[in-house]
Amino acid sequence: MEQIMTYAQENAGSGSGASTFWYVVMAIGLWKMFEKAGEPGWIGFIPFYNQYKLCEKVMNNPWYWLRLFTVVIPFVGIILYLYFTFQIGKATAKAYGQPEAWAWGYTFLTPVFYCITGFSSQYSYYGPFGVGDTRTGDARQAKTVDFEVVEKQPVKEAAPAAARTTVPSESEVEFDFHDDDIME
Repeated sequence: MEQIMTYAQENAGSGSGASTFWYVVMAIGLWKMFEKAGEPGWIGFIPFYNQYKLCEKVMNNPWYWLRLFTVVIPFVGIILYLYFTFQIGKATAKAYGQPEAWAWGYTFLTPVFYCITGFSSQYSYYGPFGVGDTRTGDARQAKTVDFEVVEKQPVKEAAPAAARTTVPSESEVEFDFHDDDIME
């Protein structure tokens, strides 16, 4: 038992050091991303609030950050967390004019992709889901919906009640059965 306690004490700091490092890298990337989106950069360093603001900026739904709490549910929680994180990644990619495939990077290498997006001059903020992306042709990477105004077509008027076809009654219908038609 003493060996286990000694091992735990010697190795306790390595995990928290790595976690702190990844959090700082992610926060720096978010800082630059928030500045591009017109928000103060310091928001990137505040736990939970940074995810709230990210969801607000890229999805127009700030409450999507609650997905962080799905990890407390055994097994299903991890699947839900990955699904919701992927959805936020897709929205982030669109909001910054990137291909949807970047959602995989935002899901599994979050701090790295936040830094790439934040520090690269190639990516600009275009609004939630990329709706403000006015680039055309090959320059446009985010998928958006284009609407077309169509002229309203006149509606055909229904035929008068007297001209409508009626269903014949049973006495008016003649049935012609042959022995070949009956299957045994």
